[in-house]
Amino acid sequence: MSEDCHIKDVSLFKEFLVRHERMLRWQCLKCAYGDPDRADDYFQDVVLSLWRYLPALPLELPPKEERTYVKRAARLALSKCRRKRRPDLRRLQVELADTLDSRRREGEEFLNTLSGSLPEKYGEVVRLYRTGFNTSEIAQILGIGEEVVRQRIHRATVKMREMYEKECRTIKHIHHGQRRDDIADA
Repeated sequence: MSEDCHIKDVSLFKEFLVRHERMLRWQCLKCAYGDPDRADDYFQDVVLSLWRYLPALPLELPPKEERTYVKRAARLALSKCRRKRRPDLRRLQVELADTLDSRRREGEEFLNTLSGSLPEKYGEVVRLYRTGFNTSEIAQILGIGEEVVRQRIHRATVKMREMYEKECRTIKHIHHGQRRDDIADA
């Protein structure tokens, strides 16, 4: 007798899910901020939560009331899901800080490489400028005018940008299957 009752409950629950699946999936997608994988996980958790409380589900309500009930149950289940999956903010902050530090170091190394390949008169000004000297201090150290310092910084920046863009084109071509000698010919 209990098996027949359980089979009946399962079939009623399947019908119930078929009627409300679209709305439940939409609720889960909104809660997951558009991430379909996370929304699918949320949907499974919501269905499991509804299944657990199957005896308490009013399966024979008027359609509008049933929909309202399902929405409320889904919101409750989703709030529990989000609390379970809330990221550890301290760990994320540490990971982000590490990532930013490593990117900053990579950027510094790349700038050092670029400034090292500049002509001496530009490279010297850039190195002093990057160590924290202002234009008037650099002018005094090198014995040149401030306008000359600003001009060299500008020209060095233009040259470094050109070298950076050339490097990016090289990398892009390599990723598209061309060899370095093919790029030199282009």
